[in-house]
Amino acid sequence: MDYIDSPPISATQASAIVTEYLLQRLQVYRELCDIRTEHWGSEEGDAWFQKQRQQADNADDRTKRGFFGIMRSIGLELNAATSGLTINRAHKPHHAILDLCMAPGGFSAAALHRNPAAIVRGISLPPGRGGHDMLLKNWSDIHPDAKIFVDFRDITLLAEEMGVPLRSIPPEHPDAQLFSSDRPFHSEGKFDLVFCDGQVLRTQERGEHRQYNESSRLLTSQLVLALQRIRSGGTMVVLMHRADTWRSVKLIHTFSRFSERVQLHKPLRAHQIRSSFYMVAQGVRPGTEMAIEAVKEWKEQWREATFQPAGDADGTEKGEHMVGCGDNTEREINAVLDNFGITFIGMVESVFKTQTMALRNAPWAKKSNSKGCQ
Repeated sequence: MDYIDSPPISATQASAIVTEYLLQRLQVYRELCDIRTEHWGSEEGDAWFQKQRQQADNADDRTKRGFFGIMRSIGLELNAATSGLTINRAHKPHHAILDLCMAPGGFSAAALHRNPAAIVRGISLPPGRGGHDMLLKNWSDIHPDAKIFVDFRDITLLAEEMGVPLRSIPPEHPDAQLFSSDRPFHSEGKFDLVFCDGQVLRTQERGEHRQYNESSRLLTSQLVLALQRIRSGGTMVVLMHRADTWRSVKLIHTFSRFSERVQLHKPLRAHQIRSSFYMVAQGVRPGTEMAIEAVKEWKEQWREATFQPAGDADGTEKGEHMVGCGDNTEREINAVLDNFGITFIGMVESVFKTQTMALRNAPWAKKSNSKGCQ
């Protein structure tokens, strides 16, 4: 198909193209949009989500242990559906797991259940700065040679990991003194399994300059660090949100170009009502030209979101610097959908189906005339 050259468009405009594509081709997505429309703005729904947020932000020990157990069960469910947590023992005698945004450690617990001889290395936001408590047993943040070693730090401040020398950071930047030149676990052997399961935490105190692009900074930080440490043929498990956006389509398409297999899975616990889901990329080839180019793009997106936040001097809307939403054009979006769209539909249909069924049985049921997917 011939494409007409077009200027870059916003993330909202790009996602509208994806939405229309899915509406025309996928019945379950049309049903999901209808149900979203019914529930959008529901007072009961808003109250339910608010209660969930309050419980998460003010969790007692019992709630924290429950959350850890849920994450472990999600990991086991994910493995049952995709085999993503099972390391191929033919690769080498010693296996290593890297868990980014690790606490409370439920995913590592599930991975160790499947691979008990593996070592685990993790990075997690310190609890004193709003991070979760570590509940996995027998971990250490003192002995780097421990079977389970955790490095507590803010993963979004690894400037030199993201290709930004500390000397180049403007001294007037609010976080100028917080950026680090460290490259955690870079000198260790390559990892067989890498989790990128981080979410922006409401409990983390951040300046105004980090209120709008933090999800992009967090995801790009994880992706860059992961792809620069995974062994060839390894597996990455990535938490994602809103499968019907251009940034999701592009990220999944990108991984499909340097991975042997990419699967999507929406857990039946904790995630079914929400838009969240997991991408499992197996047989990842980090040394390919496509993977190297992806890392370069993610680094650039991190730099833009960190030092040139949208809504400032560039005239863009706040929050527009998102992963997979760089200077994309309608031409590029249509080209990806033409070449990858049918494959993507086959991958994402079960994600939409799970959320549709969950919303039909949601603990609230008030219709609204507000917008849904349109």
